[in-house]
Amino acid sequence: MRIESSESVSESVPLSQQEEWKDVTPIPQDDGKHPICPIAYTDEYREIMDYLRAVMAKEEISERALTLTGRVIQTNPGHYTAWMYRKRLVEELNADIAGELDWVSDISAMYPKNYQLWHHREALVVRLLDPKQATEEQSEAELLRHPVIRRELQFLDSALNEDSKNFHAWLYRQWLVRTYNIWEQELIFVNTMINEDVRNNSAWNQRYFVHLQGRNPTQVELDSELVSDEIVYAVENIKLAPNNESPWTYIVGLLLRHAPAKLYTELLPKIQELANDKDYSLAMTTTPFYWSALVDIYEKQARASPEQGKALIEQAQSICHSLATEHDPMHGKYWEFRNKSLSELQL
Repeated sequence: MRIESSESVSESVPLSQQEEWKDVTPIPQDDGKHPICPIAYTDEYREIMDYLRAVMAKEEISERALTLTGRVIQTNPGHYTAWMYRKRLVEELNADIAGELDWVSDISAMYPKNYQLWHHREALVVRLLDPKQATEEQSEAELLRHPVIRRELQFLDSALNEDSKNFHAWLYRQWLVRTYNIWEQELIFVNTMINEDVRNNSAWNQRYFVHLQGRNPTQVELDSELVSDEIVYAVENIKLAPNNESPWTYIVGLLLRHAPAKLYTELLPKIQELANDKDYSLAMTTTPFYWSALVDIYEKQARASPEQGKALIEQAQSICHSLATEHDPMHGKYWEFRNKSLSELQL
């Protein structure tokens, strides 16, 4: 069954005057006798909602109901009830999923940050390509050639080219990658995105996601070789823009949460070397992210080596004071809090 566009019904003619809807008694919205703040709906929207309530009340499964949900969504794309009803209609009518995806793509071009359409798209893709069967029977290379996966990746490329920080597009991309196990390709994609814009914090977040979820999501500690490679990768990108927060947050996050404490000894000399390099020293020593990283490193080392803890904590506290008064006074209260927390640290 091919899904008809909402344009197939003349929107200039009220539903009450269309022969197709003569058998339906619309259900008006009930705001009570004395609504405090009634919403000034347009006559068109009020009517299509009255008819939507009527068909939903009798759980009608029909093409006209599907078309009606399209009109409601195009008028109010955030209407989650209309989206949920449309999902049911698509499933029970065994509608043309490819046609529905085209329709969703048209909606997303106008409302790219409407989260309902992304959830709707997930359900459509699963109907087209069963994740369990696909991942059991096909390799990543085969899946990347599958028309469904190719289509979705192309769609996402277009969405992210339009807005590389679209949270909804990135979240959907994570779902697609995780659901169909296309991890290696995703790392290549993320590298390309970071090469194009080293300040793209969304791409850095996606790299973090790939390394954590793409291997063993239940494994708390990452492989030391991987983290060592990521330290090198992050430092090379720090050279490009020392005052760019993304690689600093990325590498400190990996080390703090998912790496052995000994790997801090690899990061420390690398960033200190940059700070002493005449080509980078000014930029490095004037960015709060360098000093912030040192605080995290010294605190982590103090926890791992209690015998040296006191000296390391004193170094971290000294940097906190400098951050509060000189390098990052805008967040001075936070650094005062960190300083106090360090003084109370039990080693």
